[in-house]
Amino acid sequence: KNTLYKKLDGLGNQTTKMLRKVFSDEVIVTGKGSLFMTHFPRNGMTEINNAADAAKCDSTKLFNYHFEMIAKNGIFFLPGKLGAFSDAHSIADVKEMKKATEIYVSGLKR
Repeated sequence: KNTLYKKLDGLGNQTTKMLRKVFSDEVIVTGKGSLFMTHFPRNGMTEINNAADAAKCDSTKLFNYHFEMIAKNGIFFLPGKLGAFSDAHSIADVKEMKKATEIYVSGLKR
């Protein structure tokens, strides 16, 4: 694997692990390489195995999370879509997303 793909996969893997930790059991986080996705489960769902499972998740909560990341933190997601890293990103971006997500999660618990 070349250096760029190693970097992108590393950022994606770190982000997936970080989001799982920050969201705890409230969200299911899936990912592969530089791509990652947060799923807000409904009706006791505990895993996402395919697109049909993902479609059963709460798209409004996902939109709200993405919109807050964009509006309050300048972290861009296409609302309702997966996250992706490019060569322009670094570990600082993962740390910034962690901080922003922690603030978002603390707002949910109020």
